[in-house]
Amino acid sequence: MGTDTLVKEFKGRKDHADYIKRGIKVENDFIQTAKSHGYTVAIASEEENINKHIDLYLTYKGLTVSVDVKARRTGNKNKFFDDAWIVVEFLNTIGKKGWLYGECDYFVFEREHDYVWCDAKELVKLTDKVVDKNTRVLSYRDAEYKTWGRKHQGKQDLISRIEMSYILKLNKTFIMKKTLDINVRVCHNSFINNNERNKHMSNYLNGTAYWAHIITPNYKFKEEGEWSIDVCNLDEKNIKIAEDDGLTVKTDDMDSKTNGERKQFVTIKAKTTWGKSGDAKTPPKVVDADRNLFTEAKLGNGSLVNVKYHTYENKPYGIFGDLEAVQVLNFVPAPEQEDDTVDGFPIVKDGYKSTSNEDIDFPQVS
Repeated sequence: MGTDTLVKEFKGRKDHADYIKRGIKVENDFIQTAKSHGYTVAIASEEENINKHIDLYLTYKGLTVSVDVKARRTGNKNKFFDDAWIVVEFLNTIGKKGWLYGECDYFVFEREHDYVWCDAKELVKLTDKVVDKNTRVLSYRDAEYKTWGRKHQGKQDLISRIEMSYILKLNKTFIMKKTLDINVRVCHNSFINNNERNKHMSNYLNGTAYWAHIITPNYKFKEEGEWSIDVCNLDEKNIKIAEDDGLTVKTDDMDSKTNGERKQFVTIKAKTTWGKSGDAKTPPKVVDADRNLFTEAKLGNGSLVNVKYHTYENKPYGIFGDLEAVQVLNFVPAPEQEDDTVDGFPIVKDGYKSTSNEDIDFPQVS
């Protein structure tokens, strides 16, 4: 153990300089915060840091615990912090056990205004429960409760992404507020203002669903298809959320197919493939009110939903919502006539109808 008067210094490879320096800065800021809350702080040895994943020892009222401090993470290929998710490391870059299986008592996750303390053993049990370790995805962003690594870069690491909301529900989790001087410095050094940062973080809208293509993509307008949902009948609170995110809130026309039923609404979409590579993207997650997997084939107009999304800017056209997940709070079945097309064919009301009870084996593309 070191002493509580020491400040951690940068020692690392030049190619990881910025990454490591930021981690050291976060640890130093955390040391100041912990001291302001009455903790005595000691810095772990280099051997403990490397082999046991212990950064610091904190003592309060005679009880000492070891912690591993985790800096805020950004989203995939952007510089915007995302406090809604954490990343857990199962294997490091050389294929050895990752920091999740270290010997610290607590993991401390930095957020904009506070630090979330999470019991290490509880986090391991949580990952065993919620992460599908047998499914590997092709991109960092798709590693939500699945695994991803950089084998294509010659590395052997294996990580997954978990929502912070899970961490906050663990029995031994608690929050330590940052001190004021650190808050000011973090905001000043983030190189983006709060409004810009919030545009790229996950957000939620509550409303009624119309024209939902969240189980099967809609192929009517794009050959590769797209997932989409109109979030309708927005109240003042949800209109403000959408407008603050830069989304366009539309007003339903009485001459539309829905005869104005949607009232104030926004459309949230997601592409089915990644732009440059053309690789398939993970479909939006759809769950019921208890967060169990939604098993119905379609979602009918008027269903009450929570919709999770993040925003992105497509210059010069504006800011759009990128669909992440849907929670169905009240399910309305979709009648057959809500499908515009099946296998590319329109429904002809007065046309020939087969007397066979067997379904034609066409892929459903509505």
